[in-house]
Amino acid sequence: MSRSLAFPIPTRTFAPVLVALTVLCILPACGVGYTIVKSESKLDALAVPMTKAQVLDEIGNPDRVLRDDGRVLVWEYSLTARRQWLYELGLCPVSIWIGGCIVYPFTNLALERQREYPHHVVLINDELCAWGTPAAILQRRKACETTGIQSRRLEGASGRPEPTVTGLGPINRDMIDRYRTMAVMMLEDAPDAPGSGARVAGIITTLLLDLDINMVERAKLDEVLNEQVIQLTHADDANVLRVGRLVGAQAIIVGGVQQWERQEQGRTNNVSLSLRMIDVETGLLLFNGEGHLTDLTSDDPEASARLIVHRILTRFGSQTGLLGSGRIGVNWELMEESGSYFYQVRELRSGLPAEKAGLKVGDHVVACNEKPLADVGVEHDAKRLCQVEAGQVLYLNVRRAGKPLNVAVTAERRPGL
Repeated sequence: MSRSLAFPIPTRTFAPVLVALTVLCILPACGVGYTIVKSESKLDALAVPMTKAQVLDEIGNPDRVLRDDGRVLVWEYSLTARRQWLYELGLCPVSIWIGGCIVYPFTNLALERQREYPHHVVLINDELCAWGTPAAILQRRKACETTGIQSRRLEGASGRPEPTVTGLGPINRDMIDRYRTMAVMMLEDAPDAPGSGARVAGIITTLLLDLDINMVERAKLDEVLNEQVIQLTHADDANVLRVGRLVGAQAIIVGGVQQWERQEQGRTNNVSLSLRMIDVETGLLLFNGEGHLTDLTSDDPEASARLIVHRILTRFGSQTGLLGSGRIGVNWELMEESGSYFYQVRELRSGLPAEKAGLKVGDHVVACNEKPLADVGVEHDAKRLCQVEAGQVLYLNVRRAGKPLNVAVTAERRPGL
């Protein structure tokens, strides 16, 4: 009678073996994961216009600072090719024995193959201008530095040329409360630029929201349009005003894009657009804005359109009291803690009054001109309390790391006014 012999593996021996096998299965992914995190594809998130803070949010801190003279900033990132992770994954069975998949940088020496290559990001006056491999952006970098000097002469420190804009109309501080809800109709496209009207309409909607105007959602507007069987680009004024009333707006914005041209060879663009704000009940023209920009620093017409609309609506905001004529260069967010409201400083524009006065990112602004923010409750009221005109001093009561201090900021005039 035969009897099988069993050799049980002691539990104490089996546990370390299991742990070792698990580690060997998991750790090889570290090297592959490293190439994914360091891939040059992260640069795809960049776009013009972007501030320095936005660039850092998208792609993180640079590996080296190649230049920083207060105007031109050049960062270097060491990045891998887009599909480098596939190569690393295929190499794992071999390189794991020399630590390649586990400790990624080791394979650079052991296999004598360069994995990472330098990529440069160029900012002018803390605004993104160009990015890519050094060879690919060599001429673009020179153009950035040259146009940075030219545009600085035009508008101080913003790094871009100023558009030519006009903004006129009878609407004022006393009238604006009658028009708290607006609708942006589909704007006419520029010749040979389909979709340009829709892009500008989206920009107008976003910037009016920033001015605390209630905007009719595009989905609701489209639903009414479908029911009315109206094509806005060819509708007469009576039909357009009727649509505005049906969606609950007190005023509508109509207009068009006259020019939307891109010259990729020379990286320039020409953009012209116009908009009109109309009372839906009376048909009264409340505000009329037009603008044109020839931008020698970028081939992106949408960025130029955004700048033109911003300048037009800055005039509208100043005329209606939704904006002060002054700016201090701070991006802050209304926060609530223990039932009290305050502004938390998120970003400071380099070289502008708030930074010069000593305000810091992370500061809590609890009062403007001795008027506390604690009970404001809504963004609109908070903005009114902290609104300032050009040349005036805005007195801020600040808490920094729990300690109170006072900061006096003299506002400069907003661009475009």
